[in-house]
Amino acid sequence: MLLDKTKKIIKALLFMKGEEGLSIDFFATFMEVEPHEAENMLNIFLEEYNTRDNPLIIRKFGTVYKMLLNEEISEMIKKAIVSKNLVKLSKASLETLAIIAYNQPITKVQIDKIRGVSSDSIINSLLSKDLIISNKTLDTIGKPKLYETTETFLDVFGIESLNELPKSEDISESDISKFLEK
Repeated sequence: MLLDKTKKIIKALLFMKGEEGLSIDFFATFMEVEPHEAENMLNIFLEEYNTRDNPLIIRKFGTVYKMLLNEEISEMIKKAIVSKNLVKLSKASLETLAIIAYNQPITKVQIDKIRGVSSDSIINSLLSKDLIISNKTLDTIGKPKLYETTETFLDVFGIESLNELPKSEDISESDISKFLEK
């Protein structure tokens, strides 16, 4: 069980960090503890907080914790407000994003080869939406950029880690259609 002071600090930091979320590393530095201790504190807080009847819940996306509306309240509000994270993706964007998610890290040349067409504008669009990132290069001639998904990607798809992605053979056309309708 966490001390009341620690709970108040976590709640305040989650509120202040907003959409960015509270990373384990930031919290560890703030509390002057090791990252594994910070993660343990955040997990305990998440479990305790989410057991209450509350319009807000805490969710973990990779190494980032966010305070969100619970599903019941969220559904009511979604009808009136469009979240920036629920951007409608074209079939080509979704296809490119899936290629990156399932094959990361991956170069643009590899993406283009899989798709059979140039992906320049789509990659730029996904980068601008913070769904993918390119902060590494392949150690070959020309040093091509490597693309990977981001914490925002996990947030948008409502998953904690890439391990929760469905197996590619389990995805149906109706699953894809449902996402495109958002």
